Amino acid sequence: MKARDNNEMQVLRETMASFSPASKVEPNEPVGPDRVFTPESHRSVLDLGRQLVVGNRGMGKSLWTHALTDTAVRSRVADIYGQPQLKKSKVVIGFNGAEKTDPIAPTPDSIERALGGGYTAEDIWRAVIFRAVQEIRSAVEPLQFDKTLAKLKKSPGEFEDALSSVDDDLAKKGTGVLILFDALDRLPGDWQRIRQLTTALLRRAVGLKSFKSIRTKIFIRPDQFSDRSIFQFPDGSKILNDHVDLSWQPHELFGLLFFEIMRGPAGKTALTSVARRINASDALGPMAKQSSGALEDQRNLIKEIAGPYMGTDARRGRVYTWVPLHLSDARNACSPRTFLTAWQKASEHKPVPSDRAVDHLGLIEGVRKASSTRLAELREDYRWIDSALAALKGQFVPIERRELLRIWEDSEVVQGILGEARAGHWLAPVQLADEKNTEALLDAMNSIAVTEERANGKINVPDIFRVEAGIKRKGGVAVPRRT
Repeated sequence: MKARDNNEMQVLRETMASFSPASKVEPNEPVGPDRVFTPESHRSVLDLGRQLVVGNRGMGKSLWTHALTDTAVRSRVADIYGQPQLKKSKVVIGFNGAEKTDPIAPTPDSIERALGGGYTAEDIWRAVIFRAVQEIRSAVEPLQFDKTLAKLKKSPGEFEDALSSVDDDLAKKGTGVLILFDALDRLPGDWQRIRQLTTALLRRAVGLKSFKSIRTKIFIRPDQFSDRSIFQFPDGSKILNDHVDLSWQPHELFGLLFFEIMRGPAGKTALTSVARRINASDALGPMAKQSSGALEDQRNLIKEIAGPYMGTDARRGRVYTWVPLHLSDARNACSPRTFLTAWQKASEHKPVPSDRAVDHLGLIEGVRKASSTRLAELREDYRWIDSALAALKGQFVPIERRELLRIWEDSEVVQGILGEARAGHWLAPVQLADEKNTEALLDAMNSIAVTEERANGKINVPDIFRVEAGIKRKGGVAVPRRT
């Protein structure tokens, strides 16, 4: 094996320091092939037969929603995942929370007006699907959503006729249409209203199974998925039981790290050279086609870049397992943005290591910084988590369940969350729509994997949230001092 080249390590360090982990993909934002990484576990996410995808904030729901509308992306992922029908399908967005009017997707305001005008949730999704198939037929629909609603109310049979005609035409051509739905938490109204709309959409998705070439794919948050009331309709169990979890395995996160490094010419040259020098080039192949040998190469490449241990020896843990473990939530899931942030911050740590791109001290600091980033990320969807975690500041976890509930009760956390919701500052947890107590709040925290209930009944908060929230744990990553 050739000697380590410190210039290559410097290039890798500078490349990681230049990472700009993207914020949430905004409605209608273009996502091209250069931004799309293809983990093996996402194969089922893109399966046209799987209609419901469940993913927490930052796991890639909106990225896949918008990436799939790009013809070049569809062609690439269809080849990688061996799904030729995806390449043959036209993909349109049925809802993504956008405020801009669209020939197919209604805005939240237009849905609210429709409901206020006496239309039902079922009417709304029928109109959306009708507008989608009309575009396939190149039939011009008015941009105003209410005009489509009025047309279908006047001639309800036109919906079935249009779908049947388009389905037959697409089947003859061997093509299809996929209608995507994302950001359902941006639907108008409180949780009761959102529940009605979500249930109607799921019911309509199941109904489309009778068509050969028309499919939907619905991306939903885990807290909404945990609300089983939305599946209480005939055949609701079918879409419930066939759902796909959108998550990332640790080796896929490391694959993403390499993918991001290689997006620029300097990083690509340096990483390829390092991998070739240690006979680990298989680590840089497509993630959807990784072998066990490639994963061993991946471990060796990480060892070369960051060292083997989180200290002087294995007692502190190995880099390859320690980093994803300490960035994971209660379901052992780590968001890609969080993972990249940890490595970016690690590469900025001073003093820089003499013979590695990053070292264990940088990675410890990176995990601290990533904790703050992940909480901020979740806060955008679940603004109430600050109230729940703030009451636990200074406490040690794991904590007895009854003690946790007592702290929340004494601090009147539930009352505060509901008060902010009534003032229109945020949506309270869906679990508080029915049971307004601390037990329901704990269910909400568990559903988004901020807390976990252990076999002994104690409640734990994973390091990724615990550190930033100032919650203590013996032997855990230290809570940073504020300066």
